[in-house]
Amino acid sequence: MRKCSLLKTKRKVYSKDIPKILLLFFLFSALCFVTPLGAQNRQITGTVFDAVSEESLIGVSVAVKGTPRGTITDLNGQFAIDVPAGSILELSYIGYVKQEVAVGNQTYIRVSLQENTKLIDEVVVVGFGTQKKVNLTGSVGVATAKDIQDRPVIMAAQALQGIVPGLNISQNSGTLDSKPSIKIRGRGTLNNDQVSGNPLILIDGIEGDINAINPQDIENISVLKDAAASSIYGSKAPFGVILITTKKGKAGKTVVNYSNNFRVTSPILLPEFSDSYTFA
Repeated sequence: MRKCSLLKTKRKVYSKDIPKILLLFFLFSALCFVTPLGAQNRQITGTVFDAVSEESLIGVSVAVKGTPRGTITDLNGQFAIDVPAGSILELSYIGYVKQEVAVGNQTYIRVSLQENTKLIDEVVVVGFGTQKKVNLTGSVGVATAKDIQDRPVIMAAQALQGIVPGLNISQNSGTLDSKPSIKIRGRGTLNNDQVSGNPLILIDGIEGDINAINPQDIENISVLKDAAASSIYGSKAPFGVILITTKKGKAGKTVVNYSNNFRVTSPILLPEFSDSYTFA
C-alpha cells in the first residue's frame, strides 16, 4: 500500500510541473529563434570627403570597431560594408583626424574628415627629402599654404613677413618693380649691395627667384637657418636656404581658386616747382 501511494504522489507532482516545463521550452525556443535575427548583418554604404574642400577622399580605411572587418573607399570616395546592428565605424586617413560614426538605423552615411594640422606641421622639407621636425638638429622654420593664402600680396617674399622667426624681409624701395631684401638672422656680410648675404632659394629643388612664382602656388616653405645647410648645398648656402615646394595636381574633383590684387602707389609729398621767371 505504501508503494502505491508513493507512485501516485510522484505522478501528481509530475503532472503539476508539465505546464512549467512547456513554458520554459517555448521560451527557450523563442530565444534561440530571435537571437540569430538580431545578429544578422546589413549593408551600409557611404561617402567620405574633405571637410573644407568637400573633395572625395580615396583610400580611407573604414573598419567596424572591435572587429577585423573593414574596407576602403574607392575613386569616388564611396564604400560599402556589412555590419551588425548597433555597430560603430572607425574611419582613418593619413593626415586627417580619426573619426567614429555610430551606424544606428542608417543605411547610408556621409562622413567629413578634418585635416590633422598638428601632424602636418611635424613634417618639414630638407635638402635630402622630408623629416619629422622633432628629429631635426638644426634650426628650421616652416610656413604652409594656409599661412600665406589670405595675405593680400603680389610677391611670395612679402607673404613670408612675420611668419618665420628669424627671417627678415625689408623693402628697400617704393617702386612697383622693387624686390624685397631677404636675410636670415640679420645681415651676414659687410657688403652694402642687396645680393650679398641673401639665402639660397630652391623652388622644387631648382635654384630660382622667390618673387617669380605666384604666392597662391606655394604648398610649403622650409627655411634652413643655420650654417649646417652648407653641408648639404655647399658654398652657395652660407647664409641659409629657403626651400619652396609648389602645389601639384591631386586626384578628385576639380577645384578652381581665383584671387586678384590691385596695387596703387602715389607720392606723399610733391615739391613745388618754380616757374621759368623765378628759376632764372
